[in-house]
Amino acid sequence: MKFEAQSAGDQYRLASALLIYESRETRQAYATKHRVEVISGSPMIRPGAPLTEGDFKDLIGGLKPQDRPAIEWNDPAILAKGLGRLIWWTPPRTRAMFFQASSHSVVQFSGSASCPTPGLVFMAGERTLHVFAFKGDVVPTKQTKLYQAPFFNVWSSGQVCVGNAKVPGEDQRTDLQAWERFFFGSHFTHPNFREKDRLTLGVEPCAFWKKQLSRPSKTFPERVLVDINLTVNDLLALDFYERPHDRAQGEF
Repeated sequence: MKFEAQSAGDQYRLASALLIYESRETRQAYATKHRVEVISGSPMIRPGAPLTEGDFKDLIGGLKPQDRPAIEWNDPAILAKGLGRLIWWTPPRTRAMFFQASSHSVVQFSGSASCPTPGLVFMAGERTLHVFAFKGDVVPTKQTKLYQAPFFNVWSSGQVCVGNAKVPGEDQRTDLQAWERFFFGSHFTHPNFREKDRLTLGVEPCAFWKKQLSRPSKTFPERVLVDINLTVNDLLALDFYERPHDRAQGEF
């Protein structure tokens, strides 16, 4: 039996062992660290002591970088995270937006400008992004009503059509700004469905955004937001991705 290992050219020898003690009644546990001696070719675990914070740090340092626990900044914009989802919000603000003509739309136009946007709730998955709008400028609660995000390239389910845009990599999955750059840094090419009053209420979407490019409003006109019968709490459902969503007419 070998009691040595080699990694990246370095030689390691078996030096210590961890023993985990668990209570059958409370299921609580604690760990002890023991020195290991090789005697007559066999490893012998010597008496140990409770695991210290220093021992824990040494143990963590031996993990692969991506598996090491880390102190994470709790961004106040984050509403919820878990189950592979990250949900956050942004208040109404002015953002640079880029439009590019597309054969998918009868009305084609290109241009860019700083345009007002409503309050937004984003939900990032492993390789997907959903975006929804809400009214007002205060932190959303579970009961906050969500509206169709009034942007091109967003389906009626709230999911963003990725196209050939590059989704943030694994090391940026929790980087809110990376996801927002991915969305607003891409070109808005066309509405993802043709149903009237489904993307922007009371006004044709292309006409709405062409006007915003030429004469941006001081604030986003919330009257054009379309109610989709959804709240922030619905995004927390375990089966949100599997739930059937009402598709808009002419969606593609």
